[in-house]
Amino acid sequence: MNPGKHIFYFTIINLFLMIFMMPFTHAETCDQILFYSSDTNINNYKQLKIEFDKFFEKIGNYTFQPINDQNILKNQLKEKKYCMLIISSWYFNNLQNKLSLLPILIAHRKGDEKQQIILIRKKIPGHDKNKFIFAKGNIASSMSKAYSTALLNKILIDHHDDHVFNVLCVPKDIDALMAVGFGMSTYALSTYNSFHNLSKINPSLFNKLTCIGKKVDSALMICAVLSQQKQKQLINALVHIDKIQEGKNAIKMLGIDGFKYYRINTPPAHNSLSQ
Repeated sequence: MNPGKHIFYFTIINLFLMIFMMPFTHAETCDQILFYSSDTNINNYKQLKIEFDKFFEKIGNYTFQPINDQNILKNQLKEKKYCMLIISSWYFNNLQNKLSLLPILIAHRKGDEKQQIILIRKKIPGHDKNKFIFAKGNIASSMSKAYSTALLNKILIDHHDDHVFNVLCVPKDIDALMAVGFGMSTYALSTYNSFHNLSKINPSLFNKLTCIGKKVDSALMICAVLSQQKQKQLINALVHIDKIQEGKNAIKMLGIDGFKYYRINTPPAHNSLSQ
């Protein structure tokens, strides 16, 4: 055979194989980290993606995809092409058995992997703070409506009679607390940590507010992978995310200090609550 023709055919075959294999190679490539949290109402998903992409670019060919719609997330999960899910512990409990998810890391704040959720209202002059009173009204919350409703059912389990809660979504806990202070909302769902910080930011408002109902413990967000996947490089990077500036900027937007290894005996977040 003519050498020139041989080289020509060899080149054509190689190009054909490359084009043919590209879609399948891409389908097997794991390069996406999906984020969804019912715990907080993030008001700038674009900036959140920018900050996390800066961090993940230092590790490898990863992209961060924040999702704020549960239906979009469900469609993404069907594809099973993601490397990792970073999701609220409450939502993780709903997905774990359906997707064979393996929890690897859990977020922490000041070393604590749990947070306490409380219900706040204005103090009633002359009223015994230990005596419970709950009346209908708006409830400001930085958490999703579904999660807020589940929490309220737990907090008020001994004190309400199938109330329909009108949840007003706000960007942060401080906004929920301020909404009560300015009379825009009757109640606020907040972490105890945020309520305590209010005493430093606005002591006058803090002294006008009080906590009612049960205090509910909730685990912070979880990093999980499909049980058959191995992601040592990614996991190691997230454990040390607070060690580099790009990582610090990213986790600051989530209101956490970093991630640590998930322990088997980590308390689940409201296993008894349904979505």
